[in-house]
Amino acid sequence: MKADLAEMKLRAYNDVLTGLSNRRFFVENLEERVERCRRCGDNCAVLFLDVDKLKAINDEHGHAAGDALLVRLAKILKSHIRGTDVVARIGGDEFGLLLDNLNGDQVADKIESLLQDLARENIVHEGQKLPLGASIGYCFVGPKDTTDGLMSRADAAMYRAKDKPA
Repeated sequence: MKADLAEMKLRAYNDVLTGLSNRRFFVENLEERVERCRRCGDNCAVLFLDVDKLKAINDEHGHAAGDALLVRLAKILKSHIRGTDVVARIGGDEFGLLLDNLNGDQVADKIESLLQDLARENIVHEGQKLPLGASIGYCFVGPKDTTDGLMSRADAAMYRAKDKPA
């Protein structure tokens, strides 16, 4: 009975493919952090990441290749977060990160480091090298922000990053 409950909780809050937390876990954690930021004056950065060219990879090489790329990306993302941070697969090829108590320069450095690691990474699937690239946008929790508003702002920032020339 206890094992069944643990299994249900695991499935409710985790993405099966990547092993990361899922959208539900991300949103619940963001709600808690928004409240803590209001109460304590802490800060939290909300990052959204979108995998570049995943549809083209799926179309050309198959979904198994795209899945391999997502699994590798998840491992890289996990290697870039601290114990208090959250990384989750929001859905499809979008991921979210919650980073506590970093200023704008530190967040920009973290993003740059992550993008450099991704650029160096090539996934090999059935003898084909697949590039791993992403676009990342972020915002900080403000005193009047809502969870939905923050997710919309981070998503919009991600699309602005995607539209910038490389």
